Amino acid sequence: MLNDRLIESAAAFKKESRSDFEKAVEALIALAFRFKYLGADFLWTSDPVLEREANAILRGLSDTLSQKAKARALALMREEGWDFGEDAWEDVNERVDTPILTRFDQQGSFLRELLEIWVALAFVENITPAYLKILVINHLANPYASRFWKGLPAGLLKHGKGYQRDLLNQIALIGQDGIVGSVRMGEWMDALGRGATYWIWRRGSNYDCLRCEANKGKRFPMDVPFFELHARCLCYAEYHYEPIEI
Repeated sequence: MLNDRLIESAAAFKKESRSDFEKAVEALIALAFRFKYLGADFLWTSDPVLEREANAILRGLSDTLSQKAKARALALMREEGWDFGEDAWEDVNERVDTPILTRFDQQGSFLRELLEIWVALAFVENITPAYLKILVINHLANPYASRFWKGLPAGLLKHGKGYQRDLLNQIALIGQDGIVGSVRMGEWMDALGRGATYWIWRRGSNYDCLRCEANKGKRFPMDVPFFELHARCLCYAEYHYEPIEI
């Protein structure tokens, strides 16, 4: 079933994105250590070469993640025999407040700012690049478990204050939003083309969600595309083709 394959693809992207993220962190740390002489005053803007190469690594990460999420979405739609995958991907990016690639770029900016603090701490504490990578990845998974968290400026670890507490999870969520959203859009486009007259909101899981539960069983006209209400939403549209008054 498409729903099962969609969940599998989204889960695979999470694992894939973590690997790409860790490679970018390792590359940024290696770059930073070329400028260890900056010590506690380390800033990405301290040197034009440093800044340019750091930005290139982060752009590469955003591009890679966006391309892989898109490729997964298009592959799922090709398996369904749909030839409008590109349109579905673009449609979703136009409907959301912030396009997928821009959201990845934002997380890259958060990573850059966070690493700037960590690198300065590493230079002061004489931490090796390999150990710094471990500390950073562990920190991103659970910021308050880090023994160095008190060295960070007040507020930077707070959700909504510039960082998401878990950048690894946020990056996975962004890609998964793109995969699921565009495939759901493809479903709607396919049903519309085959003459569907309405669709019914169906729950895809039994976990507690008041927003999804409120929509369960509701009928919607075909001029209203299905759009998941939140990240990792497993709800879906059940399309119908008989005439009915909404």
